[in-house]
Amino acid sequence: MSREDEIAQVREQVGVLAEQVGTLLDIISRRTSSGADTTTADNKLEVLETLMWKLHKRQSRLKAAAGSISQAA
Repeated sequence: MSREDEIAQVREQVGVLAEQVGTLLDIISRRTSSGADTTTADNKLEVLETLMWKLHKRQSRLKAAAGSISQAA
């Protein structure tokens, strides 16, 4: 798999996680407004945010590696 393919795959994964984060934020907002417990949603949001940061770091490393390869060529 090429670096460009890996970057595209990471970008797609980030998009999926971003949708899930948006959904959870909506759920948390509605539950907070109604006075319901948001602990489970908050915990899931924390996990998703951690995954987003890990993917962001991976994407940054891939882009940096792709940049250094193209400069060497």
